[in-house]
Amino acid sequence: MVKQSADTALEPVPATAMQEALWWVHQRAHDRSVYHLTWRLGVNEPIDGEALAVAWQALVDRHEALRTSVVRQAGTVTLVVEPRIVVSPHRLHVDDLEDAGSTTLLRLIAEEVHATPLEPEQAPLARITLVRVRDRHEVLLTVHHMVLDGWAVQLLVAELSEAYAAVRQGRAVSFQTDPVPFSTYAQEQAVAHADGRWDKSIAYWCDALTGAASATLEPDLPGAVASGAPGAILRYGFSAEAGAGIAALAKATFATPFAIILAAAQLVLTRAGAGPDVAVGVVTANRMTTRDQALLGYTANLCMIRGRLAETDSVAAVVSAARDGMWQMLTHQAVPYPVVFGALPEQTRVALGDPAPLLLSYLGPIGTDLRLGPISATLLPSPNRAARADVAMSVWESDGGYLAEVEYHTGRYRESSVLTLLHDLDQVLADGGAEPQRAVGSFDVASRARTHRAAQAAANSSPVVGPLPDSANWRHIFAAWTDVLGAPPAGTDVNFFAVGGNSLSALRLVDMLTADGRPAVDIVRWLGDPTPQRMADLLGNGSEPASAESTLVLLRDGSGPHLHLVHGAGGSPQDYQHLLAELPQHWRVTASRDSGQLPTVPALAHRYQADLDTAGLVPDLLGGWSFGGQVAYQMVADQTERRPALVLLDSAPPVGYELSADNVRQRFDTFTENVYRAFNLESDAPRSRVTGGAGPAGFHERLAVGALAACLAAIQQPVPAALLAHQWNSYERHLRASAEYVHDGPVDAPALVIGADLLDAQLAQWAARVGALRSHRIDADHFGVLTSAAAAQVAAAVILFARGVTARS
Repeated sequence: MVKQSADTALEPVPATAMQEALWWVHQRAHDRSVYHLTWRLGVNEPIDGEALAVAWQALVDRHEALRTSVVRQAGTVTLVVEPRIVVSPHRLHVDDLEDAGSTTLLRLIAEEVHATPLEPEQAPLARITLVRVRDRHEVLLTVHHMVLDGWAVQLLVAELSEAYAAVRQGRAVSFQTDPVPFSTYAQEQAVAHADGRWDKSIAYWCDALTGAASATLEPDLPGAVASGAPGAILRYGFSAEAGAGIAALAKATFATPFAIILAAAQLVLTRAGAGPDVAVGVVTANRMTTRDQALLGYTANLCMIRGRLAETDSVAAVVSAARDGMWQMLTHQAVPYPVVFGALPEQTRVALGDPAPLLLSYLGPIGTDLRLGPISATLLPSPNRAARADVAMSVWESDGGYLAEVEYHTGRYRESSVLTLLHDLDQVLADGGAEPQRAVGSFDVASRARTHRAAQAAANSSPVVGPLPDSANWRHIFAAWTDVLGAPPAGTDVNFFAVGGNSLSALRLVDMLTADGRPAVDIVRWLGDPTPQRMADLLGNGSEPASAESTLVLLRDGSGPHLHLVHGAGGSPQDYQHLLAELPQHWRVTASRDSGQLPTVPALAHRYQADLDTAGLVPDLLGGWSFGGQVAYQMVADQTERRPALVLLDSAPPVGYELSADNVRQRFDTFTENVYRAFNLESDAPRSRVTGGAGPAGFHERLAVGALAACLAAIQQPVPAALLAHQWNSYERHLRASAEYVHDGPVDAPALVIGADLLDAQLAQWAARVGALRSHRIDADHFGVLTSAAAAQVAAAVILFARGVTARS
């Protein structure tokens, strides 16, 4: 965060301990969207986008947290706020659904919008997306957890509703109170850490937690423990009997519903096999003052609550102990958990886990009576597809009962196991409320649980998978790993955090490896893949770097003429499947696939030709569709000896052109059509349109890619958004390369030009740049050249051209 003086000078403020810890965990998360919070609001009528834009801008202007970036500077995680950021809601709509249902498509769109990156170093770390699927509407509010917690999101929605109502009524947006600057809170946290005011609470937590071990469910599957692992969301409504049990126990013990649910969880875990001493991670709002309750920012904390249960204890006694533990937690919750964790003995840190494997939070009446101005809104299930921990459960009050939303690690647990846990909790709450004096040992549960300590012991007992490489760096890694974790690495690809490592021990490992004048290791890069192999790569393992993988693809082997094809913009060798089917079976056909990052036509041509030379191949014909024809032309131009004949499939001549940034949406529409053609999808398949927000002409590329992925998934053609993003980036890179490519020729090689959308003037430009030119027009558009309908015509022209080339040679 930065303090702003009258002249807007920026004074950095260190992040709070919780924000810093989250920043580090974020670096190693497999799916970083796990630390996004998305409130998915269903609304029963359209939202006025222009009015919402004014309201949203007013809130971003009002609150520091909405203009905050989280960056690491000189080894310190720092909060930086911009004086002002211009923002606007994004809009995404789909009209044509084909066979896709609105409910399914809305859910898939919400998941993709949620997963669209919010990079911590790039404010704002919040966005609004208005979604319309036919006549159904949703408002998606997505924020990064580093700057806002769930309490703050509820405050934000309330203020957004107030501001939206004002704009709709023609009033200026104003609020009765001034905002609480988060920078003030962050500075207070830094002072409290430095002046010793937390010492008493740290001593309490060390006494309470030393020797404790987190409880977790027995995994069904062998997935590794990892933050940001694949996850799913399950909503569950507790029975009326469970609700009555909570009320009865509250009356008997004067405990809050949260303490009662915590006690029930402790009882279930104990009876499920975790033993009589269980610790559960409890997420607390940490807002004990009126000022903090009005603060828009991230104040939430994690506290580990330890329960010791005997089989003879009554349910009422367990609830009373949980109640007292919660009161103690509230007294000492101000100390950020990373500070507590760092003060604990190493064995306790390993046994508790980093992060804690099982989390529980209570949200009270959150999400009830939501509105955007006069429009009522319903909080729909979270669209998160990643997991922070093994199991994270949030419980809140709804319509006189209780709902739970469980986020769980799908690489370790089946949905049935999570449902079993919920059913066990439901039964314990119902039966315990009916009989508060019933003994713990009398309950039978179907869940299976263990402590995190037992899980780590099992992981560390795994045998070493083969010998590790023998080099000075590897011996150093082996020794440091063993010193930090107490056991050698069980193979080169074992995950540091899956075998007991935590954030503090990771720093210790890196310090040991870079001691004695050795080169520094970039810990942020290592956290993305925290394995011995990655560490060896960063240290430099003494081996020669692997040569780049060849771009050459064999589509068909044969003894006849050799045709080599180059992909079109954003395309692949698969695009030529229909043409391949029409060519003679004895022809040899090879292709070049995209090299990855080369930015120009000459660079691509050089790389593709080098791979042909390495394979000892000399094609008779070299060509490609669209952009691929330009690369093929440059490959032939670079030849100094025997030049292949050219096959140019509706390729524009290399005369260069302007590529306007304002036309990016139009180019994305073309890219979308290419994707749909690749799947042979009908013209009425669902297509999305994204407007507003960042980028040229208000186009947000990553949201557009996510929306495309959602539309494809809705019609049973799932393609990961990451893959579509890669293809889109390749398409844009190729278009830029084509726009910049100019070659005046001439190149002394015969050429066949298949014309579809090419103009006569463009054919004349080709004629001036090649040797003998043969042109052939087909009845298709540019994108139809590679379809099955045109393949026979194109193949016939290529075969005839090849005969002429062979006869001349």
